[in-house]
Amino acid sequence: MFRLVQLSDCHLSEDPDASYRGENADANLKRLLPAVRALRPDGLVLSGDVSEDAALASYRRVRDLLDGISGDIAWLPGNHDDRGVMEAAFSAESFHAGPVLERAGWQIVLLDSAVPDRPEGHLDEKRLAPLDQLDGQRPALVFVHHQPVPVNAPWIDKYPLVDADQLWDRLDPAVVRAVAFGHVHQAFRGQKNGIACLSAPSTVANSQSETEKFTPDPTGPKARWFNLHPNGDWQTGLISAG
Repeated sequence: MFRLVQLSDCHLSEDPDASYRGENADANLKRLLPAVRALRPDGLVLSGDVSEDAALASYRRVRDLLDGISGDIAWLPGNHDDRGVMEAAFSAESFHAGPVLERAGWQIVLLDSAVPDRPEGHLDEKRLAPLDQLDGQRPALVFVHHQPVPVNAPWIDKYPLVDADQLWDRLDPAVVRAVAFGHVHQAFRGQKNGIACLSAPSTVANSQSETEKFTPDPTGPKARWFNLHPNGDWQTGLISAG
């Protein structure tokens, strides 16, 4: 079994004392990490908006905070990130941008949906191309930052993955078990075309589900875990700060 933890929407700033939606991003990530460590993950996925301002210092702090949790860290950018700055900060051998990683019989796909200076996401043919590499005989888990289905929260559904049908047309439910995303700052579980659709809540600030406006969730920072079995079985759930 391969245990994977998805950390999303950390929103660290160059200034470690900066406020994000009334919370401190560094402090809340630190609050959450003991629960992540307790799971002894084999791998981590950073699914975008790792930084709020794309500052090199913010990525370096995330890198340092994750040191020792797992030697296998995958990442993709969100709309607040700068891919080039991330590449500079995440240059160690333990960091991987994919786009397709092989783990315990699974194919982990990292799709970059970030568009510079735009809050919504987009996947063109070049960005969708990794899906053409998939082995139809092995299960796959696809990660993308922007939500490819509505999460019934108007405040964030106005910034979705644009033209998501292009993604769904490329996904084979016999291969792809789930599409996992961030961006929405809340827990969501649904399905489309027989494929599970799962969000990872933010490690800094979340909204209550299905609200017109961002409505602070008092239960604190969270992450999502996956247990991936070689036979294609899998389980998932949420991690909360202690």
